[in-house]
Amino acid sequence: MNINFKKYIAPLILILIFPNLVNILTCYSMKEKQLRFIPSAVYLGDNTSMTRDIVRNLKSSETFDVQYIVDDPNEVEALMRDGKILFGLIIPQNFTNDIKNFKSPKLTTVIDGTQLSPASFTKIASSELLMTIKAGAMMSTYQGKLSMSETEALNTAMPINIVNRLIGNPTRNYINFLLPGMMLAIVQVAVAMNAASSRIVKKSSGIIDFFKNVMKNLIDYGILGIVSAVLILAVQHYIFDVPIEASYTGVLLLLIVFMLAVVSMSLLIASIFSKKQVFATQVAAVWFIPSSILSGYSWPLISMPDFFRQISSFMPYTYFVSTLRNLMLKGHSYDYKTNIAMLLILTLGSLILSLVSFVIRKQLLKRNITLKSLSGRKVLHD
Repeated sequence: MNINFKKYIAPLILILIFPNLVNILTCYSMKEKQLRFIPSAVYLGDNTSMTRDIVRNLKSSETFDVQYIVDDPNEVEALMRDGKILFGLIIPQNFTNDIKNFKSPKLTTVIDGTQLSPASFTKIASSELLMTIKAGAMMSTYQGKLSMSETEALNTAMPINIVNRLIGNPTRNYINFLLPGMMLAIVQVAVAMNAASSRIVKKSSGIIDFFKNVMKNLIDYGILGIVSAVLILAVQHYIFDVPIEASYTGVLLLLIVFMLAVVSMSLLIASIFSKKQVFATQVAAVWFIPSSILSGYSWPLISMPDFFRQISSFMPYTYFVSTLRNLMLKGHSYDYKTNIAMLLILTLGSLILSLVSFVIRKQLLKRNITLKSLSGRKVLHD
């Protein structure tokens, strides 16, 4: 009964149940999909109708929650140090008069850089909002002082009309960008650690027997991993509206070859460290956990030193996760076929090396037995 629990129940919990439970809870916690109501403070050094309009626009935005109107610009940073705000806006004295006199007043945004996700989001959102406010203020000045028409004032205030298009994730949705790869990284680690603990060498008496055990574990853990991954993506897609722009068949094929590569590489670890089952599990964890960083998913590969890029080239996650994100958000991936081929190469290479490791281990064991036998005979002869 204990054997059945270890063999079936534990992998089901670790590979199937736990990642899917984490997926549901994480998706629910990020169901807003964008950062909203970021706690903010404003220093109103120039209290005029124009500056009050700026504050009003901030308050009406769902991105910012203006909780403090302070009397001293230094209070903005003090509030940020105390963890009460993530964004601050400092409007200097004589701001309105400087605009009317065609001077260049300075608006200062204060952003908490210790939290990169809110920092990058607030920087973009505040820039967009303040650029709109700036254009409106300049138009009003041009119309009032230079008697320009609305069109002339707009063209003067914004002589170059810059249009930004975000392909794949135009709303900067964090669930779409982050969660599919993050959740499947959990599945990857769970599959790897369970597969690496397989006793494929101890249960094998010969090469054919070893091959059968490898195939059995490859199929068992591969199916568990694929089912878990499909359930995760299904929950994200159908319940939390994460898009899958590509065909389901294309995504499924990528999942299958990815899981085969993960399991086969884990079985290679199991064959190398067959006498140390716990250590093999730890090696699998040490190898697969950092792949979410080294794969280029959270930090671009092109910005990494060559050494780390070389390491990442041996990690299945590198050829999987960015391709998956492209398929889900863009509907295609330029390197789809190449990465499928690389995952198959990793799978085949790992299986071959597992077999080589088994043969070498058996040969060494046979040699040791022979040497002991000869040594025993020599003792008896003496």
